[in-house]
Amino acid sequence: MAETYVKAFSLAFGAYAAQMLVVPNKMVTDHFNAPATPMLNFWIRGQAVSLAAMIFLLNKVDTDTALTVATASSAAIGILYPWNAKFGYLSPEIPKIVKYPMHYVPECLMAALTLGGLYLMATK
Repeated sequence: MAETYVKAFSLAFGAYAAQMLVVPNKMVTDHFNAPATPMLNFWIRGQAVSLAAMIFLLNKVDTDTALTVATASSAAIGILYPWNAKFGYLSPEIPKIVKYPMHYVPECLMAALTLGGLYLMATK
């Protein structure tokens, strides 16, 4: 089951990496009522490399290590990005510009990946 989780994580974040590389402006305009500036596109496009590298490495290491890293990454990304955008605990101005219903996608995806990973880690 952990192998399936790692594949699901890889698929989800592979889709994010591809979108970040090819259409970085959608990461802004799909989720926020804000313009996608050239500087935002620059940063988002560069982030695609680290996501792709992580996915590659997760599929090269043992499954237990991949499960731990993918779970921790899902939790950290959830805390820093979609849940922070929703609740504004690190960026109080951001919740005012979050675009729903689209922003439910990363909120729910990070919750599912985090909870699913924690469950698998606890029951192995």
